[in-house]
Amino acid sequence: MPNKKLCITFAGAVGSSKTPIANYLSPKLNLPIFNNDAIRSEIVEDLGNMDAEEYIQRRNERLKEIVTGGMSFIYDASADREWKNNKQVLLDAGYEVFIISLDLSKELLTRLYKAKGYFETLERIDKLFNDHQVFLNEFSEDVGVNITDTEFKDRLEISLKAIKNKTA
Repeated sequence: MPNKKLCITFAGAVGSSKTPIANYLSPKLNLPIFNNDAIRSEIVEDLGNMDAEEYIQRRNERLKEIVTGGMSFIYDASADREWKNNKQVLLDAGYEVFIISLDLSKELLTRLYKAKGYFETLERIDKLFNDHQVFLNEFSEDVGVNITDTEFKDRLEISLKAIKNKTA
């Protein structure tokens, strides 16, 4: 990896394969993972329930610590709803950003949710799908690679190859 500060992150609905890709890329690129879901779990364990304000506070504090330290990292989260703010934080800290966008159909997302037992998420599929479409309409120029249903089975290698090409 070059000496530039790099943040690899994702855009896509819940359950679209962000974490598997992050975990595949981490050892290949020797980059740590900052995982939003881990913060959610931590809050539920600490407080006994999910507190959205506490989550946002901890997430923002931890992201600030990481970018202040200047370390390249993989941000295992979806940029869909928070990108405007997160983009500015990363750019202000001198990061180059690479977004892997998981542009999956509702049909594939439905299959994935059923296979993973994400039945509560399945009830929100229209909103999640629409959030991603809004992100793409506004920020498609920020995306480094788009992965669709057709490429889904090769998503790990496609992501790695795209990042290596970008940072070569």
